[in-house]
Amino acid sequence: MNNGVIQIFYNVARFLNLELPTRINLSTVDGIDRAPRRLKPSAPPSTEMNQKNFCLPLLSSPVGWFCLLLAFLELCLTNVLVNAQTKLTPVRTAYSALSAGIGTLWLTHEEGFFRKHGLDSNLIYIRGGSTAVQAILAGEIQFGHLSPAPMLMAWAQGADFVWVGTTTHQMVFTLLAEPGITKGTELKGKKIGITRIGSASDLAVRTALEQFGMNPKDVAMIALGGIPEILAAMRAGAVQAGILSPPTSTAARDLGFRPLLHIPDLGREFTFSGIAAKRSFVQSQPETVRAYMASLTDGAKMYKEDSRAALRTLRKYMRADDRILEGGYKEYDAAISSPPYPGLKGLEAVRDSLLDSTPQLKNVDLRKFVDDRFVKAK
Repeated sequence: MNNGVIQIFYNVARFLNLELPTRINLSTVDGIDRAPRRLKPSAPPSTEMNQKNFCLPLLSSPVGWFCLLLAFLELCLTNVLVNAQTKLTPVRTAYSALSAGIGTLWLTHEEGFFRKHGLDSNLIYIRGGSTAVQAILAGEIQFGHLSPAPMLMAWAQGADFVWVGTTTHQMVFTLLAEPGITKGTELKGKKIGITRIGSASDLAVRTALEQFGMNPKDVAMIALGGIPEILAAMRAGAVQAGILSPPTSTAARDLGFRPLLHIPDLGREFTFSGIAAKRSFVQSQPETVRAYMASLTDGAKMYKEDSRAALRTLRKYMRADDRILEGGYKEYDAAISSPPYPGLKGLEAVRDSLLDSTPQLKNVDLRKFVDDRFVKAK
């Protein structure tokens, strides 16, 4: 029996002037001997009479009532404590791509790190970051594992967003084209597949075009919804090039598409993906956010250090050949942030890439966009 509960009710009993023995023996309460008696074979025991003979004398005194009340309240308290310990806080997270870069989130969910920190996680695939932004604003989800670009653009226009963690600090994209296109400048006038306007894939294409000495007006960027859909459009001839991430980029190479630029080769720190939420949610439920980022920190560490666990997770979500998954995992290895600290340098690079489309970002203070109190810097 819970000692704290016993002490509380003994104090109540004293206040009511009940005389309590130092040790309660239910077989001799009130001086009545209730020890079991051996019955004669000729007189079978009556269950109803035994219960009556035991209960009525016991309930005839304050001490008896007190003992029963104490047992009942202990049972209630035990149930409350058990329920409190097992109740998990539900959280919904949207992710907008199917690539090895989402592996940290997937593994955190699959390996039970969210549950370990008291959260009941639900992961939802929403194609394209812009759609996920609307879902967060509507309160349909609590967290988004997204590119910072659509979040920054919406925030610059007054949206209630905050960036709480960076999961990938490099742009892990490769621009691939039809075999007949041998250099970037030959893309002029061609169609290039991206996921959605304003997404990370959009920014990657703009970065590649800048490297080629071109601008977005020189090509036609076609929004196709997702990374696998871009490769499908390339195979069908609907677009002549596409921006792909692992492991889809590995599959495209195997199909004969020519890589024109591997974005990480540019050596730029660039916040590629991370965790965003509504500022009002973060302010009202900081402990939930803290538990969420603690879970993701554990997941990022395992993802980088345990390749078997990482590939097992990717295999479940990507359903691709093991060789392709291994290639994608290796491409992302150096870009995964562990811990997922939301540094400013990579976000500044994102902000600079958006100035043409969102000029109001030029004079904003990015420190107001970031809340770094939930993750310790390495």
